[in-house]
Amino acid sequence: MVVRGPFFYPRRYPPSREPRYPLFERAVKMPVGWLMDRLAAPFVRWNPAHLVIPRISIPLRGLAPAFAGFGIALVTDLHSGPCVPDWWLEHVAKEVALLQPDLVVLGGDFVSHARSDLAGLDVALARFRAPEGVVAVLGNHDHWVGVEHVLPVLERAGVRVLSNQNLTVRRGGAALAIAGVDDFTHGAVRLDEAFGGLPPDVPRVLLSHNPDLIEYIPDELRVDLMLAGHTHNGQVHWPIVGPLSVPSQFGARYMQGLKRRGTTQLYVSAGVGMASIPFRWGNPPELPLIRLEPADTRA
Repeated sequence: MVVRGPFFYPRRYPPSREPRYPLFERAVKMPVGWLMDRLAAPFVRWNPAHLVIPRISIPLRGLAPAFAGFGIALVTDLHSGPCVPDWWLEHVAKEVALLQPDLVVLGGDFVSHARSDLAGLDVALARFRAPEGVVAVLGNHDHWVGVEHVLPVLERAGVRVLSNQNLTVRRGGAALAIAGVDDFTHGAVRLDEAFGGLPPDVPRVLLSHNPDLIEYIPDELRVDLMLAGHTHNGQVHWPIVGPLSVPSQFGARYMQGLKRRGTTQLYVSAGVGMASIPFRWGNPPELPLIRLEPADTRA
């Protein structure tokens, strides 16, 4: 763990093409998190009025006019468990329905710290709907609890998981590619497979739980927009000091909001749930609606 000013964040390491077993997390973080969740649950208060719903317009080069205004609801870091009750996830799903997105993206970390936290999650996830469906990627907590336990829950809810895969949305003769990779920290990240078979002229949106992946995208690989979560925007913002902990190799660089690296745009959501630190302070939950627009090529 590197310490710089008020920020604590991990050492730098690249993604791996092979899974990395969460040995320390299962031995230490899961039991500690399980205990904290259950001790804090009676004191947690969720206020529907605090859910922030930003509308972000993002231009993509090569996007056909048929996709102008294409809406993506980004729902990340649900962390179903004692501190994130079912009624809160139901409220988030109702807000998504009011936004009328074309596609719902679930950005990973569906569970908190225990396999038992998955109980009933399939019912909660089935409430998310959109004309182009609901897609997802896995997060680090999903690997801690066990992908073999999380995936059946998503399948029962009708959620399509993009693990180093892509799908193409079509409108007439126009196309938009949505690709997803496994978790940066513990999964097998294979960008070549994620974008396999896509023509070079098709605009591309990449889903990754962890925003750090943006620093490891090869320059020659076309990624127009990346959507991520994981950071919780620091989750707790102390007065004057600011967030004490940011789970990113790059500190506050990709903590929250719209960013850019080279030709790739990135939006990082603060997420709708919480974990490890069982409260949000000075940092409300966030449900972004991304609107895609054709880029102005006249400039």
